Amino acid sequence: MSDMAIEYKLREFTVDEYHRLAEIGVLRSDERVELLDGAIVEMSPIGNRHWGRHARISAYLVAALGNHAAVIPQGSFPLDRKNEPQPDLAVLAPLRWDDAERGPTPDEIYAVVELADSSLGKDTGPKLRLYARFGIPDYIVVDLEGDVLIHYHDAHELGYRSEDRLHAADTFAIHRLARVALSAAPFLRSPGTST
Repeated sequence: MSDMAIEYKLREFTVDEYHRLAEIGVLRSDERVELLDGAIVEMSPIGNRHWGRHARISAYLVAALGNHAAVIPQGSFPLDRKNEPQPDLAVLAPLRWDDAERGPTPDEIYAVVELADSSLGKDTGPKLRLYARFGIPDYIVVDLEGDVLIHYHDAHELGYRSEDRLHAADTFAIHRLARVALSAAPFLRSPGTST
């Protein structure tokens, strides 16, 4: 018997099939999963540090961006028929989403924010390439362990041309909202705290 490597072809799922799996109970409502390139991928558990920072960032973005954009926490965004990522936050065009019978198109997504505790490799690898491939102009990763905001911008087919590593004293802007200066401080650890 030879030790030939056997290659398996994985079966990819569409967004419609992914939703159907949830409807019939194959995927439980409490399971933290997302659809990336046709694969159902587990998401990291959310701890107290993640939730505390998420709440602060969400409140800050809502106040800072006002009517210029819609800030959606923990949304699910179909990008095509095999991708439905669930970023921690999304900054969308200021449309009336409550009236919409559809989700936003990639062109209506100004920026996505991921908070990386144990998921830094996934967030700066496959998810970075996914968001860039769909032309999401700004991708923000908050490295909770390293206490740094990583701002990717200038998307191209394989990733982002620019990467800025920001600390509390720094400011930045989302490409489609260039007139609004954002502080990196609310994204990072408050002095004297662990969140």
